[in-house]
Amino acid sequence: MKKFLEEFKAFALRGNVMDMAIGVIMAFILFCLLKAVNKITSIGAKKEEEPAPTTKVCPFCRSEIDIEATRCPHCTSILNEEKKEEL
Repeated sequence: MKKFLEEFKAFALRGNVMDMAIGVIMAFILFCLLKAVNKITSIGAKKEEEPAPTTKVCPFCRSEIDIEATRCPHCTSILNEEKKEEL
């Protein structure tokens, strides 16, 4: 058993194993650093506003129609909503 431990110690202290251990440590630290930076930048990011609606629901047949429609293409009802003027 003593010889086994001595061989393992000699193996672990060789250059290749130490380089690999350092690499695994340098990768973990880099991962943690980048994760923290991404979290910080996402806090300051502005939330996107919802886009203006492009459709509305016909009050008669409840089907979805274009927002600027004055007549429903499905039930042919005349829509009496006043068109909002753009400023």
